[in-house]
Amino acid sequence: MKGIIIGGGIIGLSIARELNKLGHDVTVIELYRVGRAASWSAGGMLAPQSEGLEPGVFFDFCLESRDMFETFVKTLERETDIDVGYWKCGILCPAFSEEEEKKLKERIKIHNDMGLTGKWIDRNSLEGRYSSIGKDIRGAALFPDDAQVDNRLLITALEKYARSRGIELLEFTEASEVIIENGNYSAVRTKKGILESDYCIITAGAWSEHFIKCHVFPIKGEMAAIDITKKDIDRIIFGSKAYLIPRKDYRRLVIGATEEMVGFLEGNSVKGLLQLFKGLEATLPYLVEKTLQETWFGFRPATPDLLPVIGKTDIKNLYIATGHYRNGILLAPITAKLISDLIDRNYENPHLKEFSINRFS
Repeated sequence: MKGIIIGGGIIGLSIARELNKLGHDVTVIELYRVGRAASWSAGGMLAPQSEGLEPGVFFDFCLESRDMFETFVKTLERETDIDVGYWKCGILCPAFSEEEEKKLKERIKIHNDMGLTGKWIDRNSLEGRYSSIGKDIRGAALFPDDAQVDNRLLITALEKYARSRGIELLEFTEASEVIIENGNYSAVRTKKGILESDYCIITAGAWSEHFIKCHVFPIKGEMAAIDITKKDIDRIIFGSKAYLIPRKDYRRLVIGATEEMVGFLEGNSVKGLLQLFKGLEATLPYLVEKTLQETWFGFRPATPDLLPVIGKTDIKNLYIATGHYRNGILLAPITAKLISDLIDRNYENPHLKEFSINRFS
């Protein structure tokens, strides 16, 4: 079967790889260079416990994808000879107030009752671990099974897989319209001509609404990176002021991330960067002396209920996988599996009902 994927980010490339393994002829259409939008801008945290998600279907969905990740990346690394920086470093969530401490301790108990790991670390123990910690930090929750991946290396590996396995990447190509005939998907119109296929998957992130009504909208995030050394920080610190992500090689600390409802307003702002650096100072004050490497921004694809949109649409042979908000990197393996199973053998995983596009009707 021949398929077209509109959008070459982490979700689109992961789906393309799964379908390629199943023998499908796949073309990915990307307006810019593949993977250089939200996927490139992300932090790469695999953090369903640290995110503070409420127990339920979506939390279970995220845990399932986190459990898939090690196999996902190790297989991809063998296929491409690219180390994608997967690191089960654990994530520390500091409490900056009595209320935050109470909520984090409650979360630990809930997770422990579910059979998940998590424990409280007091301020004295934190002071013995770091050169200095913020004056308001009362302690922290540690979730040792949460992890990270270097999202840029992951995108690079997926791109290499695609190019080496015959997946066609139409970069710098605008898909202007999905052509529908008698209620069925027919083709995709681009500035370079009309492309026909047996099916189409919309994975265009924050831009997905251009192709089908799916209630996806952008939430802008600004980020920065600084130099670090191995003695500066031992794992991700994910707090209410900022999150700090040391890469596995300790050459870079990613600081994130702001959230703004400003549409597709591009660029870093003074306000956004100040928020990041104040968050850094409130968490690990000594790191403000470090050298700045880079600042950037991106647009998360959000929905009204902050859940993704995955599965069939009302148009035959037109599928969708978007709206992953803060969890696009984390949910790439499970989304690719669900969509490829749906298309290749018409298997509708029970999760798809929860994330159906029709829930907004």
